[in-house]
Amino acid sequence: MTKYGRLLSGLLLLSLTKMESGCTDAVEQDTQLLRQVMREENGCIRWKVYGFRNDPNKEKVELYFTNGKIREVFYRYQGQLEGQRNVFYDNGKLSESGHWHEDNRVGEFRYYRQDGKLECVQYYGLIGESVETP
Repeated sequence: MTKYGRLLSGLLLLSLTKMESGCTDAVEQDTQLLRQVMREENGCIRWKVYGFRNDPNKEKVELYFTNGKIREVFYRYQGQLEGQRNVFYDNGKLSESGHWHEDNRVGEFRYYRQDGKLECVQYYGLIGESVETP
């Protein structure tokens, strides 16, 4: 490789690195900040609450089983369920998954058995009622 070729490839690498770090900076603005940790008397974590740097009204909540495994993960906006909510069995497998808007179920909800197999799917309208699909 010529001296010019090495210089050109070095500049390309430098510019790609700069572009990549620019993307990282944009993502870091939505960084989760640990706000609260609640522990049982035995030291086991009961729940964690995270805030977001770019939106003080948004929170992520993680609830835990006494065995330390995650029980539930959901988001709140101004105290109401808002966004994805996942519920897990104590064996770590997904139990329920769905989207919430202003404390109401919206869209597709999936329910799973303890062995991880899909049990049923329900659809909810904008005000939280179950809707039938054709």
